[in-house]
Amino acid sequence: MAYILDLINGTIEQKPNRITLERFLQENAYITKYLSRVVKDQALVVYHVLFHLSWFQSGNGSVVAPWAEIGSYIMSTHGNIIHNTGTIRKRLPDLLQKKCISVVRQRGDANEILVHLPSEIPACRELIALEEAGEAEPMQPDERDYYTDRERRLEILQRDNHRCVYCTIEISEDTYVLDHLIPVSNGGTNRKSNLVASCQPCNQRKQDRDAIEFLLENYRNHLLSQQEYMQQKSYVEALLTEAKENG
Repeated sequence: MAYILDLINGTIEQKPNRITLERFLQENAYITKYLSRVVKDQALVVYHVLFHLSWFQSGNGSVVAPWAEIGSYIMSTHGNIIHNTGTIRKRLPDLLQKKCISVVRQRGDANEILVHLPSEIPACRELIALEEAGEAEPMQPDERDYYTDRERRLEILQRDNHRCVYCTIEISEDTYVLDHLIPVSNGGTNRKSNLVASCQPCNQRKQDRDAIEFLLENYRNHLLSQQEYMQQKSYVEALLTEAKENG
């Protein structure tokens, strides 16, 4: 099981030289809040994959993977898995230039990659410092449509670590659906903060119900542990706050 999930489930204790759960959650939030303002959309998708393969899976920033494996997590604008390694390579210059990643070594078909945390990326660090000093410019809400755009849909799946937000079951590009936290019938939008990755059973059972109440129901039905429920509740509440602020 992934290192971060083991920490959430309490099956392991914090290991030396591994990211803490609190730090991981903070850095994961920084991807949306800051890194999305620094790198291009297509490059951001690749970073999400690398962040998942490294910090989420093992608890550190090092990952050895061929470009084809990275592409297997990403859908093209036509809805197909990206098998062409050249397509992935075209998205790397922005990540390398902004010092989001470093290619430590190429081992034949595989590559040893160091994935830098958002707070370590110079451009993100500047944005964080400006906000802490109260000098940051007001962030403009992201009004893009993440529901109908295939590549942006995948960004939601990457952000949610290939897990259903409501029951934490593992989901893939073939099995996930997007769920509106605030239903469209109640004024919800297709913006990023109002969408979460969900498994099909949860999506069908939730329908237009309140997201927090649905999480509580899953907890009572033993689909979530208490720790998972508290974790997912905090995550959903943060997204809901952002969705309501952005309209």
